[in-house]
Amino acid sequence: MIFSSRRLNLALVALLLAIPCAYLAIAAGIPGDEATSRTGRLAQMFAGDGDLESRVARLEESLARSNEIQSQMLDLVEELRQQLEGEVDDEPHTRRAAISEGDGQRHGRRRAHSQDFHDMQLQQLVEAGINPARAAHILERQERFQYEHMKISYAYRHARDKSSPEATALREKLESYSHPRKMLEHELSPQEFERYLEATSGSQNMEVNDVLRGTPAANAGLRPGDRIISYNGERIFHMGDLRSQVYKVAPGENVAVEIQRRDSDSRETIYLPSGPLGIRG
Repeated sequence: MIFSSRRLNLALVALLLAIPCAYLAIAAGIPGDEATSRTGRLAQMFAGDGDLESRVARLEESLARSNEIQSQMLDLVEELRQQLEGEVDDEPHTRRAAISEGDGQRHGRRRAHSQDFHDMQLQQLVEAGINPARAAHILERQERFQYEHMKISYAYRHARDKSSPEATALREKLESYSHPRKMLEHELSPQEFERYLEATSGSQNMEVNDVLRGTPAANAGLRPGDRIISYNGERIFHMGDLRSQVYKVAPGENVAVEIQRRDSDSRETIYLPSGPLGIRG
């Protein structure tokens, strides 16, 4: 459709350019394939044989013929213009209908995908041993968490003074809202929470990859492959969790750290001085 409209547009321009040329050729009253130029033909018309009256008559006859052909060409141009405008008028309607239909289809697909993902999560929780009502409640709490996290992030982002007590309180809330599982850890029973982690394929604890010599972690006997379950009573899932909890404890205190040794299913509690541990997770 677009290419067709362009062809019509080009034809329209060509015809408009051809009108004055045809006018000159016809006005001369001489076939266009003669060797003489248009300027020469016009000169012949005014300086040819015969008296002035006969030459004027020939000029009037040529003008009449040219006016007739010009009128026919203008009619053709008008017809082409109407066809062109008709196609242009139809194109936006067709395009809008196609875009509207496409937007509706995309929106429908997104909704279907979102519902499928929700149903899949629900099924995973149920298969992990959580009853359907509790599973639905957990998913609802996850959605509520996302909303609350966005509200806190929005308020902190627009706080004018990031050092104010209000901004500090918002920053602390953001740390506690780092992930839905941090919230659910305190709302679910330990057994439910473990099943939740299993169903969502979440990392259940942080594995120690390296221990620096001469650090509190090395002095306490931590080795690569050991896992940190909790720090100061807070569950640890990754290095970011551990770092946040370390910063919360004042200097000079001993902190309970629950760990699980490599190749062992049992857990134990060790005590480390507050501050960086000297590990890489």
